[in-house]
Amino acid sequence: MSMPRLRVLPLVCLFPLGCGDSVGRQTGTASDSGAIVTTVPGGPTDGTTTGDDSITGGVPTTGTTGTNGMKFDLGAAPDIDGTTGECAAQMLAPETKSIGVDIVVVVDTSPSMESAIEAVEASINDDFAQILEASAIDYRVIVLGDYPPGGELTICISAPLSGTDCVDPPEVPAVTERYKHYDAETGSGAFLDNILAWYTTPDWHGLAPSGYRDFLRPDTRKVILAMTDGTSAPTETDVGDAFDASLLGLQPPHFGTPGDRRYVFHSITTMDPNNPPSAPWLPMDPIQGQGESIQQVSVLSGGWRFPLEQVDEFDVLFQEIAKDVVEATPIACDFPIPTPDMGTIDPNTIEIDYTPGGGGPPQPFHQVVDQAACGANAFYIAGGSVFLCPQACALVQADPDAKLDVRYGCDVGFVPG
Repeated sequence: MSMPRLRVLPLVCLFPLGCGDSVGRQTGTASDSGAIVTTVPGGPTDGTTTGDDSITGGVPTTGTTGTNGMKFDLGAAPDIDGTTGECAAQMLAPETKSIGVDIVVVVDTSPSMESAIEAVEASINDDFAQILEASAIDYRVIVLGDYPPGGELTICISAPLSGTDCVDPPEVPAVTERYKHYDAETGSGAFLDNILAWYTTPDWHGLAPSGYRDFLRPDTRKVILAMTDGTSAPTETDVGDAFDASLLGLQPPHFGTPGDRRYVFHSITTMDPNNPPSAPWLPMDPIQGQGESIQQVSVLSGGWRFPLEQVDEFDVLFQEIAKDVVEATPIACDFPIPTPDMGTIDPNTIEIDYTPGGGGPPQPFHQVVDQAACGANAFYIAGGSVFLCPQACALVQADPDAKLDVRYGCDVGFVPG
């Protein structure tokens, strides 16, 4: 899933009179070469495209790709002749970001898990964290599992994600801003129950005095990666249903609320491989093998399922999960007001158009004075940033190919509070 593309279009009034909402709007059309051409009214008639991408009465801009992989329209400076009294458009690239994501890795450390734990330790650093780091996404990995020395098996994630090389691990997990470790042990029989119980249970080292909920950040996407052999896990799928309901009832509601699930649960447990063996079972596929209750949580939340025995394919699996995390994490619904090369921006003149990724006319978002005044198709400005109101935010985040046009410089009728 790609993130919405943002285009910031400042509007410059050529004359102080008559520069209102009905003038200066852009209309994007595709040229014969496939580039997006944006036109600005520039005389008695609006601009139109020709076969050679020339424009009558307008200024062309063509699409290009920014440094973060998102597409922006980086066009030529406007041709301002100082005779029309219209608003002419030029382009600034905004500083965009995705929402953060917390990845909770829950590891069964019972004796039957030795080879799988070794594969996970290698894959988290080599195939998972590297992809997340390269994406510039704001991520955190939180491991729930028995830390060395431990009574049976243990799991230790090494640097650079953690603060240790795990050759001689410190007594207290070497956590970092990117990596947290909740020291506890579990087997498949109590696997789901412990995920719920540890949420509010203090850890041994005082790193999470209120439970692993201390490691979770508000307003981030939650991804759970659960690994267990499933041999003693309940076989009833309704146990998975009950776990999902309980997870959504936790306070604070980091994983969502009833009717608004905000987590995805991937499971690695005992099951037959898919075809090819490196491919996970998807939510619409029937439940496979053991750990039916655990698999049911993956089905409910739209997660993947993968055979525990396929340890040689863990690198491929972790790579694909990391890529999915990056692609499925939506853009944040706030961004700073950009700084133009010349002059300043009057925030009272900002307006936004949302263009659906599937096509159709732009939908205007209007400015309101603050969050309390929010409604549908609205935004507000606070502390130098633009914030989409909840309904507008949900609309944009649900559209992976959405486009937002942010314009400023002309009177749009907004009256500040």
